[in-house]
Amino acid sequence: MYYAKLKEALNQIAPVEECAWNDLEQFLSTKTVRKGELLWKAGDICRQLVFVNKGLIRSFSLIKEKENTHHFYFENSLFYDDYSFISHKKCTKNYEAVETTDLSIVPRGALYLLFDKYKSFERIGRLAVEQIHVKLIENYERINLYTAEENYLHLIDAYPEILQRVPLKHIASYLNISAEHLSRIRKAVSKNDGN
Repeated sequence: MYYAKLKEALNQIAPVEECAWNDLEQFLSTKTVRKGELLWKAGDICRQLVFVNKGLIRSFSLIKEKENTHHFYFENSLFYDDYSFISHKKCTKNYEAVETTDLSIVPRGALYLLFDKYKSFERIGRLAVEQIHVKLIENYERINLYTAEENYLHLIDAYPEILQRVPLKHIASYLNISAEHLSRIRKAVSKNDGN
């Protein structure tokens, strides 16, 4: 069942021939990360491409004992720690399960074998990296160019279920505001919605 979800997600990036998919399937494994557990911690080396079948992962860094949330990976997200995965250097971020999360895993070495063997996988790799890069730029610009309220509204529009699934302290951290500021924004938005 989970492999079918990954196949569908990859085919949305670019078509994959059946023989390529059969080769990929032999390298796939699944992993469950319990709520609160780390998939990777700062200092680990990321050696896998990960697909979220069910659940939710967040990436964060610790700066002066304060958690700074960088991203949320919901169902159907395909990701890795790009810096560590590409450079073979240590992760600078932590990846924590916000909920018990079921993952499909592709080892880095297997992925590069598939890139060499199949043009379709090489194309998927390139397009996926481009999509991730665009999202990083959009997130950076949004956080730096828009107000906290605009960013909050964008977040709940993009992920309507986020308020039910993610603790408010992580949402505040992602928006780079205090929990109190987030509370004021939520009250103002709720009041405006009531009008």
